[in-house]
Amino acid sequence: PPATTEHTTTVPPNAPVNERFPHAVLFGSTCGGTIISSKWILTAGHCTLFSSGGGVKAGTNNTDDGSGVDRRVKRLVIHPLFSVGARWDFLLAELSEPLPLNNKTIKAATLDDHPSLPAGLEVAYAGYGTDHHGGFMRSAMHAMELAVQPDEACSKLEQFKKEDMLCTRGRPPRYDSACNGDSGSGLVDSSGRLVGVASWVENDAHECRNGALVVFSRVGAVRDWIRQVTKL
Repeated sequence: PPATTEHTTTVPPNAPVNERFPHAVLFGSTCGGTIISSKWILTAGHCTLFSSGGGVKAGTNNTDDGSGVDRRVKRLVIHPLFSVGARWDFLLAELSEPLPLNNKTIKAATLDDHPSLPAGLEVAYAGYGTDHHGGFMRSAMHAMELAVQPDEACSKLEQFKKEDMLCTRGRPPRYDSACNGDSGSGLVDSSGRLVGVASWVENDAHECRNGALVVFSRVGAVRDWIRQVTKL
């Protein structure tokens, strides 16, 4: 099977989380996001419901220790088909000033343009979400390891639509999941290719539990829209 994002040939597995996921940012105060260029962040459309999205923090392993780079958001562009029911859950944020990309702790992710992904593909994300339902955002960045599931695995979930969503579940032995505040975090494969944006979790209105199905918005489904807005 392919290596995980955390075990690439260039970044050792014991490196700080933000060096293993240099594209990951804190978006506003309650969401994650992904650097796709020095001036653009991709996150979840529903993050505008919980956060003003006024700024991002990049390049830090801890949001409370004074490290990292802060940038204000100049413009928000939500996907035209976005609905609160989690369809087309994408938001582009243009920054007022470019981020200082350094390929170590601040790096742009490559955008996926594949129409589908194979079941079993090992993927991962990093963010600052809470570790239990109803908890507080964490200051330390954490990483979660998952695997792409067949669309059929999520078909039991009424909200799931394969046209714009990606079905995943945590890999053994931890069976990682996602929780409040992980929304908008970018899902990447072993090469750092951005394949999804964290959107919702099975039964996430009531609990955050290991082994739950985690649904990401499928980046390959909106590659043309991203290109149209950002010229990337």
